[in-house]
Amino acid sequence: MVVQVSQPTYEQKTQAIARELISATREKRSLFAQMRDQMRWDDRLLAFAMDNPGLRVQLFRFIDCLPALHSKAEVARHLQEYLGDPSVELPEALKGLLNFANADSVPGQLAATTFSKAVETLAHKYIAGETIAQVIKTLDRQRQGKLTFTVDLLGEAVITEAEAQAYLNSYLELMQQLTEAAKKWSPVEAIDSAEGEPLTKVQVTVKLTAFYSQFDPLDAVGSQKKVSDRIRTLLRRAQELGAAVHFDMEQYVYKTLTLATLKGVLLEDEFRSRSDIGVTLQAYLRDSYSDLQDLVTWAKERSTPLSVRLVKGAYWDQETIKAVQHDWPQPVYSQKESTDANFERMTRLLLENHAHLYAAIGSHNVRSQAYAMAIAETLNIPKRAIELQVLYGMADKLAKAMSDRGYRVRVYCPYGELIPGMAYLIRRLLENTANSSFCGKSRGAPGRRTAHGS
Repeated sequence: MVVQVSQPTYEQKTQAIARELISATREKRSLFAQMRDQMRWDDRLLAFAMDNPGLRVQLFRFIDCLPALHSKAEVARHLQEYLGDPSVELPEALKGLLNFANADSVPGQLAATTFSKAVETLAHKYIAGETIAQVIKTLDRQRQGKLTFTVDLLGEAVITEAEAQAYLNSYLELMQQLTEAAKKWSPVEAIDSAEGEPLTKVQVTVKLTAFYSQFDPLDAVGSQKKVSDRIRTLLRRAQELGAAVHFDMEQYVYKTLTLATLKGVLLEDEFRSRSDIGVTLQAYLRDSYSDLQDLVTWAKERSTPLSVRLVKGAYWDQETIKAVQHDWPQPVYSQKESTDANFERMTRLLLENHAHLYAAIGSHNVRSQAYAMAIAETLNIPKRAIELQVLYGMADKLAKAMSDRGYRVRVYCPYGELIPGMAYLIRRLLENTANSSFCGKSRGAPGRRTAHGS
């Protein structure tokens, strides 16, 4: 009698890897570290807000308006307005901070100072630095931990052509300084090479809407022409310096124009052989799977692989509200589970076409990353063709566990002034609070809560 041994499925291997990652990320902290964390009330406030929707909404509204407040009295008044409402549940210690009669009083100023510093501390957790020099120090630390990076400039919204040109100039300067710093970095084999071939040490991420103040699908031809000129300038300089460029995805209204513009430029003879360029797709969009299918076909025509960063998406609330307001069909999946399922479908399609597209799997969801690893290990996908990504300030332990498993892990590092970065901070906080089980009870896996956008 011959016993047939079935090949392990992606699902079985996913579950096994997920359990290993969870085990590796379990905290082993000293008593001192636990006591230190207990004393950080800003961390406790954020954790408390995650479990209290009313407080979360009001806290995020306060953070959103904080950059426009110019005195402690204004900050104190807004604190009472947003967080002092009886319907907002607060820890007793925080209620006491808001118990002042006059915003100009000493207690009012104390509350304003305390909350403002807490928000600034929170912002620094998600923003890699306010200057290029600070960012370089952050990148040095990451490389010591065998993590590579992509740097994104905050405050990309532009309303004039002067601002758009300044945005481009800022990236040219950023690439210059990063590549100068990279010359001093000691090689880290885990992130600087794959199969013996050197990889670009420096990568930046840009948004097309910041290249042209009138970037608009209603003027697709004009927008493409103007933006394409600036893309060419950026890519030429990046090649001279030895930097890689990744193009981010934004709101749904810009998706089709963004993809069309990039496809056009990257098919030009000057850029067709470049493999140090990437684009982003968002799995929460209902038509993203077909977009990836189109990219696979396009990449085969192009002949040279480029990277696709696969994420779940950071604009879910905005897209949903806009669709309701205009009575449009919802472009995003309404349920987190549908986004997760589409993310896995796209992960499989992307990795099974690794000869044509390199995969950059961006998620803090343990199952999502484990699924990608399961496919990569089952198909023995070359190391050059896959990397895993996380956001700066989030999923640090998961990043280390994935790196320890032998994967190239890239950290998405935003940098810039904290005031322009507040919108980014709000999106990250919203992502981190749209909770859903990563494996699902039906699959019998250990559960951990994670973000809609993660």
